[in-house]
Amino acid sequence: MRVDHVAIEQGWNTDEVLLNAQTLILGSFNPNKPEDNTDYYYGRSTNFFWKAIEEIYGLPNNTFLRDRRKKIEFMTQYKFCFLDVINSIEITSNDNNELILNEFINNKIYAEFSDQILFTTNFQNKRISLTRHYNDNIINLLDEGNIKTVIHTMGNNRIGMDFITNPIERGLHDNGFQGFINAIRNRRTDVNFVRQSYSPGGRAVRVGGPAYFDDLKRWLQEHINR
Repeated sequence: MRVDHVAIEQGWNTDEVLLNAQTLILGSFNPNKPEDNTDYYYGRSTNFFWKAIEEIYGLPNNTFLRDRRKKIEFMTQYKFCFLDVINSIEITSNDNNELILNEFINNKIYAEFSDQILFTTNFQNKRISLTRHYNDNIINLLDEGNIKTVIHTMGNNRIGMDFITNPIERGLHDNGFQGFINAIRNRRTDVNFVRQSYSPGGRAVRVGGPAYFDDLKRWLQEHINR
């Protein structure tokens, strides 16, 4: 069973934003799911990205809440854009059990989604395999030549300061997550791929507390063009 990124279904990745940008912000994956409450990248009410932007630039609370046009207008002004590294995931079980696949998708991908789920191999004693299809639009955008800086919001537990990815997918080589990150880093030598990463996800900010949120704001302010 295949789950696509919501950006594909809703047409988020427009030239209007992508070709104007100088900073590219990479995330992981946002599943297209029924009755979702997100309108754009980092658009869920539990995510702190747009809340941080409001505080950085002195904007009223909820300026961007459920308003894709305002988000795009701000991104166009400050020349940044988003793409996630995964376009879709293919989920299979060793016994082709549709019931267990649907349960996994509904309970883990749709309801409890976290980056760690992308690398899950076992659910309720049934082996689940996830094949990740990576986003070649990132490579294509780098080839356009306008991007000067790449940052990512997956955190340094997922992509280390040395750009070693976790988990290490031994045997996948260039076809795995590490290979894709290497391809992004090596595509253009004049692009700064920032080592430090902060996640704006609700769990990361709640666990990290006010100090973490302050670091997130400083990091975004440093790397988003003013």
